[in-house]
Amino acid sequence: MCQISKMNHQMPKHKHQIVPNPKPWGSIRSSLHSLIAVLVATLLVATVYLTQEYGVQFLEDCTASTTVKTSEDSCNLFSGKWVFDNQSYPLYKGLQCTYMSDQLACEKFGRKDLSFQNWRWQPHQCDLPRFNATALLERLRNKRLVYVGDSLNRNQWVSMVCLIESAVPPELKSMYTNGSLTTFKATEYNATIEFYWAPLLVESNSDHPMNHRLPERIVRVQAIEKHARHWTDADFLVFNSYLWWRRSMMSVLWGSFESSDGIYREVGMPRVYEMALKTWSDWLEVHVNPNKTKLFFVSMSPTHQSAEEWGVTTGENCYGETEPIKEEGYKGNASDPKMMRVVENVLGELKTRGLDVQILNITQLSEYRKEGHPSIYRKQWDALTEKQLAKPSSFADCIHWCLPGVPDVWNELLYAYIFQMTG
Repeated sequence: MCQISKMNHQMPKHKHQIVPNPKPWGSIRSSLHSLIAVLVATLLVATVYLTQEYGVQFLEDCTASTTVKTSEDSCNLFSGKWVFDNQSYPLYKGLQCTYMSDQLACEKFGRKDLSFQNWRWQPHQCDLPRFNATALLERLRNKRLVYVGDSLNRNQWVSMVCLIESAVPPELKSMYTNGSLTTFKATEYNATIEFYWAPLLVESNSDHPMNHRLPERIVRVQAIEKHARHWTDADFLVFNSYLWWRRSMMSVLWGSFESSDGIYREVGMPRVYEMALKTWSDWLEVHVNPNKTKLFFVSMSPTHQSAEEWGVTTGENCYGETEPIKEEGYKGNASDPKMMRVVENVLGELKTRGLDVQILNITQLSEYRKEGHPSIYRKQWDALTEKQLAKPSSFADCIHWCLPGVPDVWNELLYAYIFQMTG
């Protein structure tokens, strides 16, 4: 099984001797050199100490993944390339998925170039295990797999349901919704794959699963229980939260929405994001049993809203794109490294308290896939204007992902970790 592991850093042992200075009033240059050497050595020692003792994993431009130890049984699943493979992919047929979302059903809504479905993610040092729906259902027997977050996490959840549901007879599967929680159930296995709408993880005025597009976004950074009580006994929790934080300031409420004496303050990024994740991590520490529940956090899903980033005409976006980006290490401007560092720091601190959250670092591998978005090939909830129809790129969705497509690979990565953790 391919896995991710940290490199074992060992500090060389040196004997330090104090030698009297024959020139107690030596040159300033010599003193400065000595001071710089001490500062550099201190920084190196601190970095290695943090890595060894606390499991802190620093991100380079928010796309570097866990440091790996290369051996026959471990590799970096997030470092690789896309390989065209129309023999093995897609893993399911979108038109045959019972629970496909019209927001993601690109073929159903007229997309003709379907080669975006045929790309396989190939890690540099190993192969991803082949997704097996029946084997995963066995691992999920009598268990709950819950995705918590925004519409991109729902995108991944729909992908998982489509990957799974073909292995379940029609009379032995169901889907039902209760408020913000939607549940797919495989009755024979007593297994559920669920999605809970909480785009900011903590409470906000955008928590309604349908009516959440509001002119002003308000967040209660210290309140999470209303959401979290729905996740308490889950066996696998997959979180994400990024897209809804992409603004310079956020209105923060101390108090309740129902109270007239609440205190409102404007707080900047990424500080407000950090405050919310701290509340989330504190809840996990208190309520999650690490012997029962496995935790994941999905990194930023990149957008492709500006074609200038990959060298195409100004003012365009993912509309009309049919090929992935080939430049290795390509990074768009929409993925904010400061935000991901906040996640890394919060998870590093949580690890020191005995709770391990695995990052699914999907950012870099998804950066390449500018052609994988719905663009104009989805259900349009509002009637299009003549101006929009004259310029299709003006209403192209370059945020979410067509299915089958990129999120299937996110779930293949999750699949690999679930088998590693439960094997």
